[in-house]
Amino acid sequence: MKKLLSLALCLLSFNSFALGGYDSLTDIEKKVLKSIVTQLGITDSDNSIKKKIYDASDYAFEGTWGSYWTGLEELSSSKYKDGAEKGVIEIALNNSKNGTYFLTYIYKPETSQIILFSKQIRYGRKKHLLDEFEKRKNNKEKYELRHEGDNYAMLQEKGKVDYEFFHVSGGTGSLVYQTQGTIDL
Repeated sequence: MKKLLSLALCLLSFNSFALGGYDSLTDIEKKVLKSIVTQLGITDSDNSIKKKIYDASDYAFEGTWGSYWTGLEELSSSKYKDGAEKGVIEIALNNSKNGTYFLTYIYKPETSQIILFSKQIRYGRKKHLLDEFEKRKNNKEKYELRHEGDNYAMLQEKGKVDYEFFHVSGGTGSLVYQTQGTIDL
């Protein structure tokens, strides 16, 4: 009975964490989300939009990671220097588990929607990458071959704005996953 009670408490604590919402996020995750809504020019006093943004891109926050964001004002030659321009931010995350992500958020107030462009960069052994490419290329129900060369190729997941860019050179290869989605506000 004690074991069952302990197991039930563990399950409840995991579920509580999963349902904890914005308050269950780490301080650094909250800081990144605050930067996103600030740069997009969104007012979010109840944190509901930050939660939606996190839910749409939580995969990039797995494991340990570091991040850096850029907006429209960082270039010395940029004419967006007054701080009034909002609506675009790109977050770059180095992730210990899943490679590097680039998350670009674009917001236009009259649409009540954020467009999210996500790119994940992975690398590995050439043989492993070629085997994975052949497996996916042969899955014609799920993927469409967009182009293929001697050392590069691109697949698209059917019915989605999801692409996979393969490139091999020497004994290594890289794979870039690119997806696009929406966050309704």
